[in-house]
Amino acid sequence: MLTIKHASDADWPEIIELDARAFALPSPLPRDEITEFRAKVPDEATYLIRDVGTVPGSSTIVAFSLYYDLPLTVPGGAVVDAAALSWVSVSATHRRRGMLRRMIDAQYADWRARGHPLAILTASEGTIYERFGFGPAAFAHRVHIAPAASTFRSPAPPDSHVRYGTPDEVAAHVPVVHARWAAARNGAIGRPAPWWPSLLADRSFRRNSQTSGLHYLLHPDGYAAYRIDARDRTALIEDFVAVTPQAHDDLWRVLTSLDLISSVHASIPVDDALPHLLTDARAVGVVDRPDTLWVSILDVAAALELRTYSDDGTLVLEVGDDYSDRAGRYRLQVVDGRASVTPTDDAPNASMDIAVLSSLYLGGIAAREFAEARRIDVDSPASLTRLARLFDVEHAPFAGTFF
Repeated sequence: MLTIKHASDADWPEIIELDARAFALPSPLPRDEITEFRAKVPDEATYLIRDVGTVPGSSTIVAFSLYYDLPLTVPGGAVVDAAALSWVSVSATHRRRGMLRRMIDAQYADWRARGHPLAILTASEGTIYERFGFGPAAFAHRVHIAPAASTFRSPAPPDSHVRYGTPDEVAAHVPVVHARWAAARNGAIGRPAPWWPSLLADRSFRRNSQTSGLHYLLHPDGYAAYRIDARDRTALIEDFVAVTPQAHDDLWRVLTSLDLISSVHASIPVDDALPHLLTDARAVGVVDRPDTLWVSILDVAAALELRTYSDDGTLVLEVGDDYSDRAGRYRLQVVDGRASVTPTDDAPNASMDIAVLSSLYLGGIAAREFAEARRIDVDSPASLTRLARLFDVEHAPFAGTFF
């Protein structure tokens, strides 16, 4: 018999073991990490499925998922309370029995009851979540930077104001600056207070025996955290935040001039200006462009009214939804960048499924790309132009936090 319920204290040792198996971890999370993790999520935001009695006398957790309440900045600067799905795992012994859907059904009902306009996740596989209305919405460039070729076009300032931070300085500075950055960056995920102890602790399980602990570079308007991999003398940028262009440039000048470093590896926004600051843009080599955030619009009208738009105009959107009740026609009317959204029976100007609309939401994928892939149907070229202009954004979304 398969039963679903919220986790209790007694369930967590088994949950941690299931997670380690499902995500191919070398060992379960250490005790201190588990204690801090439990402070991030209440038990009522967890769902587990037990197989009770299939083997006489047995009771085994065979599926688990949870969600966090995380702040997400959307175009225009509004901060949305998003339901952040995570830790989704199903035991290899119980695949293809509908357990993922059963958990998401329960969570979806919870999210709607709590009034979340959006759900978000980071996907380990790219073919699982579209059926529930999720679409990839933010991306990053993973880059390898050659320090020897990283000559800046402009001269360095007399003092960059970048300094290495002590643990106390890091603990005081980094959360404050990250909050400033997240509030202003489209697609950024904020980090609530319970997240910081684990992030700043930098425990050994996060690195191998040849990788250093984190070194923090602090700037009044930014910071960067990096490790050194002694095997090939690479610098691995774990966290980079710059509130101002000057902080961005000052931190990168230091990171590209570290002693004895052969290469700097980082994940940067897809529209980051770094290559254009250098005399040789090829010094910043893009090795991958992963999706870093998936979005599912839970309430179409509420979500579309939360963000701002780059043009004014009116469109009737027809939204399909094979999973839930979000299907319908919505009149999107934008005046001075702000939208009002109402149901309508008028003929649609543009038709798409909810996953496509969710991918458009942060501006990380252009409407024309979906139209060329025949995933958006329009009644005229003018409607496609209007749709593209409405959802265009000044800066590409960048999440900055893995969950």
